[in-house]
Amino acid sequence: MRITAATFTSALALGGCLLAAGCGPVEIDFATIEKPQPAAELAPLDCFVGDWTLEAERSTGEGNVEKWTGTASWKWVLGDMYLHGDLTVSGPTSFTASGYWGWHPIKKTYIWRMINDWGYPQEGTATYDDEAKKWVMDYKGIGLDGTDSWGRYILTWLDDDTIEWAYHEWADGLKLIKKVEMLGAYKRKQ
Repeated sequence: MRITAATFTSALALGGCLLAAGCGPVEIDFATIEKPQPAAELAPLDCFVGDWTLEAERSTGEGNVEKWTGTASWKWVLGDMYLHGDLTVSGPTSFTASGYWGWHPIKKTYIWRMINDWGYPQEGTATYDDEAKKWVMDYKGIGLDGTDSWGRYILTWLDDDTIEWAYHEWADGLKLIKKVEMLGAYKRKQ
């Protein structure tokens, strides 16, 4: 099919008119909108609220086991729309981290973001299995070694005061090159 200059010019003019008509400002009357209530999907996060201790182990692959300890604290913020957490961890190295966890109202998924005092971020999505009492949190970020990382946290509730967790981190998005594997538990402070 041959396109003539006249056909091309007509199509361009029509496209320009459609584009111009659709590019006007959207009218939003802020006086009539209301702040939404916290999503019902946030309810499973409520059990995290409080102060926790953390113990973990990491095999170095050479028969040695590294021990890690720390504390965590979670509380509702921003009108109970997000769970905010602070984490302090000590082991062969130490770091602190802060983050938010909530529900994305458009994408209909749990979202979370964390950044540590080394300036390295992690952000991702999470799924929750109520029957298994298990959270799976996938992310893309920067590992403590300063390189791109793809990871997964798996948190399983054993009881109201104990969360068993596993942490896996890979050097590639296909998760073929494992960087870190760590197992541990959070215990609620009494």
